Amino acid sequence: MIRDTGDRMKERNYGIDIFKMFAMYLVCVLHVLGQGGVVISTEKFSANYVVAWGLTLFAYTSVNCFALASGYVGYKAKFRPRKIIELYFIVLFYGIVFLALFSAVDKNNFGFNNFLQAVFPSFSNTNPLYYWYFTAYAIMFMLMPFFNYVINKLERKKHAFLIVVLLLIYCIIPAVMGTDYFHTTNGYSYLWLSALFIVGAYISKYKLFENVKIYKILIALALSLIITVSAHVLLNLYYTNVAEVNIDAQAEVLSNQFGIYSNFMRPSMFANYTFPTTVINSILLLAVFSKIKLKNKFLQNRAVSLVPLVFSVYIIHTNKFIFEQILASLFEGYAKLNPVLLVLAVLGTALAIFVICIMIDMLRFELFKLIKVDKLCLFIENKLIAFWNRLFEKKEREAV
Repeated sequence: MIRDTGDRMKERNYGIDIFKMFAMYLVCVLHVLGQGGVVISTEKFSANYVVAWGLTLFAYTSVNCFALASGYVGYKAKFRPRKIIELYFIVLFYGIVFLALFSAVDKNNFGFNNFLQAVFPSFSNTNPLYYWYFTAYAIMFMLMPFFNYVINKLERKKHAFLIVVLLLIYCIIPAVMGTDYFHTTNGYSYLWLSALFIVGAYISKYKLFENVKIYKILIALALSLIITVSAHVLLNLYYTNVAEVNIDAQAEVLSNQFGIYSNFMRPSMFANYTFPTTVINSILLLAVFSKIKLKNKFLQNRAVSLVPLVFSVYIIHTNKFIFEQILASLFEGYAKLNPVLLVLAVLGTALAIFVICIMIDMLRFELFKLIKVDKLCLFIENKLIAFWNRLFEKKEREAV
């Protein structure tokens, strides 16, 4: 039994805290490359094309990393509804703040639909769904008590078999057949996050990589990334030379020219959260960071204090107005730099976004502390728990 805060701090894996921060940094990298217009602006099959796509395919691990980390630490954690309640208040806060700011600049930004998206992002009818990860995570979070019950009851072989089944239906079959049969929308779904939660829990529960040297994991990760990037470039080169079409938007042409082969070898198939190589790379990254040991008290405290702010980096820079009106194609000029400068520019810009968002959220954190949002969240949590207990106690009495 954990007796006090000291024991909890001693048991904490600070490598996973760093892992979460790194995963959010990769989200920023992915958005600089994608929404920022870098990847699409590079000359086909140039050195910059290879570099930009290499960074992109590596950054695609970001979402998977978060879900794996949730399972790694969450399967044995006590369920706290106030965490998701506070997360919603953060989404609501930034939604209203940015709506007000951008409406002050341009009154056309204010409208009923934008207001609804700011207040109820999970119920907006947009494609892709506005703040999709928050929605998917919220659903997964509410299912966590049931996942944890099953995970803690399962024997190791049964847990492993469950993972095999989940990866088969959500990862392998869609990758092989080129169709999202099981409606994970290529990973933009609570179904996929939930599957990875169960995988992360298995890795933690059975200390899967405990006896594997970190250099071996790094070598495996490097080889996997080289294979992934090389396969992506060669496959795109093949389609371009043979099909002589714009491979990014000509699925019908590819299907007509290559028939069934176009199901198994698609030009953009590696850029997918559920694709096997992305999953492998994500798991290897989790293995690397789980082995990081922070012994310095100052660094430990910094990690603990920064992790609660990390999710807000996503909430801030993917806000509808910032994402669509500021970040869109903002960095396409990076595509003209030489490969080394391109890498430095992308990584530096992503770091700037990460740091600025953290600094902004520090102010929000102090404001929430001042107006006692944590107490409101705790009050709501207690009411929900009381309602839950009364509901099931009543059903148990009726059953008797």
